[in-house]
Amino acid sequence: MKRHPTVEDNVVIYANATILGGETVIGHNSVIGGGAWLTQSVIPYSLVYNSVDVKVRTVKNFVQPHDFVI
Repeated sequence: MKRHPTVEDNVVIYANATILGGETVIGHNSVIGGGAWLTQSVIPYSLVYNSVDVKVRTVKNFVQPHDFVI
């Protein structure tokens, strides 16, 4: 049983990228960005990167803090 992924020619893998699985194949001429987490194969000429969505929530009734003195 194969334990490590197959990385084809001319693949760039940046720091902290995690590629798991013995059947995982990273296609040639692909770029794997830093911090990416892969558990599936990637076709040749792919760009894989970790996208962090920033969520902003709007609060209609903002509660004011109490005024107090120590």
